[in-house]
Amino acid sequence: MKQSICIYITISFFLIISGCSRSGQVDKQIPELVKAEKVMFDHPDSALHILESMEKPSSRTDKENHALWCLLVTQAKYKQMVKFKSDSLIHLAYHYYMSTDNARCKAMSALYMGGVNYNLGNVEESIKYYLEAKTEMEKTNDYKLGYLIMSGLGRIYLYRDLAAYSLDACQQAYDYAIKDRNVRYQMISLQYLARCYCLLNNLNRAEQLYEQSSELALKLKNNNFYDIVRQELALVYIADKRYHKSLEIVKNFQPSSQINLLKGQIYLSLNKFDTAFNYLNKALMTDNIYTKRSVYKTMYQLTNSPKYQKYMRVYSDSLLFYNDTILSLDKGKEIIAYKEKYNNEKLITEKQKLELEKSNVTCWWLLTIIFLLLFVFVFIYTLLHKRIVIHEKEENLTKLALQLHEKELEVDKNESYILELQSQIEIENNTQGILKEKEELLFNLKKENEQLCVEKKLLYEKMTSYSISSIEVTNVKMLSDKISLLEKREKELCLQILKQTPVLRNLHSKPVYLNESQLKEIREVADNVFQNFSFRLLHEIPTLSEHEILLCCLIKLRFSIIEISTFFNIASTSVSRSKLRIKNKICGELGQNLVDKSFDVWIWEY
Repeated sequence: MKQSICIYITISFFLIISGCSRSGQVDKQIPELVKAEKVMFDHPDSALHILESMEKPSSRTDKENHALWCLLVTQAKYKQMVKFKSDSLIHLAYHYYMSTDNARCKAMSALYMGGVNYNLGNVEESIKYYLEAKTEMEKTNDYKLGYLIMSGLGRIYLYRDLAAYSLDACQQAYDYAIKDRNVRYQMISLQYLARCYCLLNNLNRAEQLYEQSSELALKLKNNNFYDIVRQELALVYIADKRYHKSLEIVKNFQPSSQINLLKGQIYLSLNKFDTAFNYLNKALMTDNIYTKRSVYKTMYQLTNSPKYQKYMRVYSDSLLFYNDTILSLDKGKEIIAYKEKYNNEKLITEKQKLELEKSNVTCWWLLTIIFLLLFVFVFIYTLLHKRIVIHEKEENLTKLALQLHEKELEVDKNESYILELQSQIEIENNTQGILKEKEELLFNLKKENEQLCVEKKLLYEKMTSYSISSIEVTNVKMLSDKISLLEKREKELCLQILKQTPVLRNLHSKPVYLNESQLKEIREVADNVFQNFSFRLLHEIPTLSEHEILLCCLIKLRFSIIEISTFFNIASTSVSRSKLRIKNKICGELGQNLVDKSFDVWIWEY
């Protein structure tokens, strides 16, 4: 008998361990993904064609390849400057890689999360992801990746006129380009460094960097980039009042609004007002509001000449109009400088939180395996010994039935005492000493009843494991089974209602932002399933706001923090803070001490 038990336990143990090992295996990388990754740098269009033609990896059975597919598709589209509607695709890759130890993939996913969010207009989120990518990239020796991250971060700072931050980021990008021996990256980095020095009013250094960038452009035979750099160099000459040298550069360019604007500015500085007026009017033939603002600004300066003073009002009104338009487009500039100071600390905190969550998941897995082994052991032991102790069980069953009957009598008696005491407390509330004594007695009776219920439950469980031999005992067991069945059906009914509700099923499968009418529908579902849950809660805690009531309804319907944050379009930390505020209100309103009790459990039991 003992040998059989050992054999069963050993087999079960190895089955569980082998199943866990199987689930932890990393799938082999798909050949199409390998091929797409190889051609991504030089031919992103071909990489995208390969990725869209192949069968998409499953997000359930092949998570690693699915995450890589999402990352590569986003990378290919980003390199081809495809307009993104959301960051949902790259977010899947980001969420997967952040739970791994692959620093390079973590940095790449954070890099493209930053790039996509910047294209979507989420500048603050973009900076956060770029800084996170920088932290992960520093754990690798991938200089190309380092350049992409720092140049992207430098561009954001540069376009927001944050010269000091931009200079540091662009210098790091140039250093990575040197280490990677990539001439094209060096050429672009020098251009952005020159722009930084222009913002810092160091024109001599800016001129040197533009000249170096021009030489690299000629070396690579990149005529378009060469023209752009020379055009920016002409602006440096204008700022340095070397107008003739700037004019020599500009004359070699093909006519365009920018070139005509430059020529107009140069001729205005040389006091050739008619020629300047002619070029400035040509420069207005554009849809670029930034160019038009610069043109009208120059034209307003032109009105200092007596001949053009009659246009002063027209040019002034136009300049004010385009200034207001551009100011309305610039947002978040003051906040960015503040946010950048604490983003690094925030990232460290988030990483510590992720590591803690990862360790908790590992502990839960170990505990689950231990509990499964214990369950298997108890089940096998009970099954093998059942025939041996059959006669003893019949005798014990009769004793248990008598004990159960005694417990039920005690419960009924205590319930009658409780009802009586409650009525007395309501009537005799003027005598403080008696009231306190009765309340203590009432508390003890309730506590005793709770203990009796626990003992009854244990008796029921013991009885269900026994064989039935007499009609009397059979009736007792049938009654016990019916009570247990009713409780089980009630719980299962609630769960089935939630599972069969289309709104909840769709939101669990694909969380989206919910408008006011959708949130109202969610609240109605909670009230229908859980007996006017929101009204009961609001009646007991009237200080709760409409937003807090909706949050409680979502928790009651078993939605997670990540899903709730998506419904409200807020951060997960905001949801946690809201839950803490509600918990404090409950403690204040109901006078309950919830320190040792989970807020979610309290809502589920409410």
